[in-house]
Amino acid sequence: MDKKICDLSTPCFLVDLEKTKRNCEHMIRTCKELNLRLRPHTKTHKTIEAAILQTNGTKRCIAVSTLAEAEFYANNGFDDILLAYPVTEDKIQRCLALVKQLDKFQVMVSGNDGLQCLEDHISDLPEGKVWFVVIEVDLGYGRTGFPWDSDDLIKTAKAVSLATKMKLEQLYAHCGNSYAVKSIKERQDLQYENIARLRKLQAKLNIDCSIGVGSTPTCSLPLDDNKLLSEFHPGNYVFYDYMQHLIGSCTESSIACRVMTRVIAHKQEKNTILIDCGFTALGHDGKKERLPLLDFCLIQGESNLKLIEMSQEIGKIAAKEGELDCRLYPIGTILYIIPYHSCCTSALHAEYQVHVGDTVVETWKPVRGW
Repeated sequence: MDKKICDLSTPCFLVDLEKTKRNCEHMIRTCKELNLRLRPHTKTHKTIEAAILQTNGTKRCIAVSTLAEAEFYANNGFDDILLAYPVTEDKIQRCLALVKQLDKFQVMVSGNDGLQCLEDHISDLPEGKVWFVVIEVDLGYGRTGFPWDSDDLIKTAKAVSLATKMKLEQLYAHCGNSYAVKSIKERQDLQYENIARLRKLQAKLNIDCSIGVGSTPTCSLPLDDNKLLSEFHPGNYVFYDYMQHLIGSCTESSIACRVMTRVIAHKQEKNTILIDCGFTALGHDGKKERLPLLDFCLIQGESNLKLIEMSQEIGKIAAKEGELDCRLYPIGTILYIIPYHSCCTSALHAEYQVHVGDTVVETWKPVRGW
C-alpha cells in the first residue's frame, strides 16, 4: 500500500520529484542552448538519485564540496569528479586514492600552498596518473581563490601548465557575490563584469584551458555572453528555495523541497501556535537578515502565518496581521515550510521523503560528513 505524505512522522524533509526533474532538465537545456558543459554541483542534496537527474543519467562531470561526497559518488559509479574545495595537506592521501580509483579526479588550487601541496606529492601519484588541476579565481566575492588580477594567479597557472605530471584543466570562479545584488539588472551587470575579467585573464595567460563559472542566480538567468565560456557549475537549482525566489532565480512553484511539520500546542494568550520544527530541522539561515520585519521562510498556503522564533525542536508561529485564532489550527494540523536555504536545511535531515503528488515514492539517503 502506498504511503501518503500525511502518514509521515514530522518534522521531515519532502522532495517533490517532478519539480526536481523539471529543474534539472531546465538547466541541462540552458547549457545546451549556450553550448556550455554542465558540471552540476551536488552539495545541495548529496544523493545518488538527484545526481543522476543532474547528469541526465551519465553519472559523469560533477562538482562536490567534500571528500566524503567524492568518495560516495566514486563508489557508486560516477567519474570526472571535481573537488571544488581548496586542496590541503591533511586531505592529500584521500585525494591520491581517488586519483587512483577514477579516470578523472580534479583538485582545486586556491592559493600558493595548494600548488606546493600537489608538487610535494607528485612522486606519490599512481603510475600513468597526473594531477588534474583547477585554479580557483576570486572575481570579487572575497572568499577563496586567487584575486583575478593577481600575479600569483599568473605564476601558478604557468607553473601548472609546465609541470610534467600536472594538467591545467580550468579556471574556476564561484560567483557568490551574485546573492548580494538586489535586482536582475545588477546581476546582469555583475555577470558582464565577471565574464570580461575571465576573458581578459584567459588572454593574458595564453594557456589552453577551459573557464567555468557558476552560482544558481547567474546560471538560472544567464546571458548570451556566457557562450564565450566553457562550463557552468550551479548546485542549488536542483531544489531551489525561498532565498532564490526572493532574488528572482525561480518562481515559488519551482521550489522542490519543504519541511513538513505539525502543530503541537497553542498559546492563545500569546497569539501563537507551536510546531514540531525547530532549528535542528530547518536551520537559522535567513533569520538574522529578515526578522523581525520580514519573513525568513514561507508557510505554504498560509499567507498570514509567520515563523517568528525557534528553539532546538520547537517553532513558534504568529499572524502577520491581526490576532491568530488558534482554533483554525487544531493540534496535529500539518503545515509545510519552504526553507530559506535548501542547502542548509537538507543537511539537517538523514533522509528525504520523495513524493509525486501526495504519495511517497522513494526515500533518498544523502551522504554525510567530510
